[in-house]
Amino acid sequence: MTVDIAPQLPLAKDFSSFLSLEGAARKKSPLKGLLRFMKDDMISLGGGLPHPSTFPFYSLSAEVKAMGPADATVNGSSLKAVKAQPETVSVPHYPQPGKTESLTATLQYGMGTGLPSLREFCKGHVARMHKPQYRDWDVVLSAGNTDGFAKACSMVCSRGDKVLVEEWTYPAALEMMEPLGVGHIPVQMDGEGMSAVALKDLLDNWGTNPEQAQQAKPRVVYLIPTGQNPTGTTMSIQRRKDIMQVAQEHDLIVIEDDPYYYLQFFVDQQGGWMPSLLSMDTDGRVIRLDTFSKTLAPGCRVGYMSMNPQFCQIVQYHNEVTTQQPSGFSQAILAEMLISHWGQEGYKRYLTENVRMEYLNRSQHLQKSFKAHVSPLLASYNEPSAGMFLWIKIHLEKHPRFGNVSDSALMLELFNKCIANQVLLVPGWQFSCKSKPSDIDPADLLNSWYDDDARYLRATFAYATFEQMEEAMVRFGKTLEDAFAA
Repeated sequence: MTVDIAPQLPLAKDFSSFLSLEGAARKKSPLKGLLRFMKDDMISLGGGLPHPSTFPFYSLSAEVKAMGPADATVNGSSLKAVKAQPETVSVPHYPQPGKTESLTATLQYGMGTGLPSLREFCKGHVARMHKPQYRDWDVVLSAGNTDGFAKACSMVCSRGDKVLVEEWTYPAALEMMEPLGVGHIPVQMDGEGMSAVALKDLLDNWGTNPEQAQQAKPRVVYLIPTGQNPTGTTMSIQRRKDIMQVAQEHDLIVIEDDPYYYLQFFVDQQGGWMPSLLSMDTDGRVIRLDTFSKTLAPGCRVGYMSMNPQFCQIVQYHNEVTTQQPSGFSQAILAEMLISHWGQEGYKRYLTENVRMEYLNRSQHLQKSFKAHVSPLLASYNEPSAGMFLWIKIHLEKHPRFGNVSDSALMLELFNKCIANQVLLVPGWQFSCKSKPSDIDPADLLNSWYDDDARYLRATFAYATFEQMEEAMVRFGKTLEDAFAA
């Protein structure tokens, strides 16, 4: 498949100066260099590739949803509904006419960019959905966004560097950076995620704070712009433009972690999606992380990174000496389903009709249950427009012991009551960017709550049944009333 890219677009800028010591030291695997010779009439006695006859898998098949022809209307837009009956996707052992892939290819060692057919599909999808505004962008497959973030961070962050992050953020990202000696600096958030004003103010005035005098100015910003984890916030178009303007003014690399992008609840009448930061990038400064985890299945362990060609090459080299590429089984089934059965239009329709509508309905049900069973005097949330989460703020100022004991003590007490009443929500402190005290055991949830500002609990509507969500809010509402009566 050929991806059409407008020739009038600029080339990516040179970001060599942003490479970490590790990133700059990445070199192509010599063994992988042999693969390019293995074509035409070449007889190879070189690479140590296992013979396909030893692969004990004769074929690989799965029953998947079929995109049907029936018309449907959603939000005034005419769509195609998903067929109830499944269709079979199969991958043969050896290449066959009409089949995208074979197990002899997908289960073999390959390049660090991933299976060529699936990588090209992902690149075509990015071109259709995001339309990067420079010519030489490219795509590398990852084992999901966590893997992609780890490789992006090691590429552009050296020990002692600090990354700008949202003040409430995905804890695994912080935990991944810490052992590398990479710190983080929180940036204030509002109802649209990271504040561009706060980001600009922080960078404009960098060094005026005595604590910053000996620190290099941050050059990397990490954010989750759509359905943010944990707050559920989504950046408006203007906020995204403002963030990109600050990134250009202060020459930042932007890591756009966007696993919930296709869990947007509301699209316009033409089926449009919120533009990504990548779609506004004319320099090649955005590293966009996408994954099939939230749209197909987390166990696929397949994602894709879109970025400038230099960064793509370095991540490829990193893959070649670590994960190699995502699982051949996953890539084989995904390639056959997405390319031979669904196609670009079918996948887009699947995202619009199935994924988006499922999470919209789930979100609305949990919100309805919350409003029916939880007192607005004791807790509230901002309505999400994407993602999987409600970020519930507890109104501790209404607690009879507020001011006499710490906020952390009150929140820990509430969390323990929730556990006793058989309703589990994630403690807000787990998403805090504040340094954890050395004497705290983050796994000891019944005895730990260290941030007085973390007056939040995170609830998800992604997994529980509708009946379970209703009962959870009944239990949570009663738990709150009991806790605030103390």
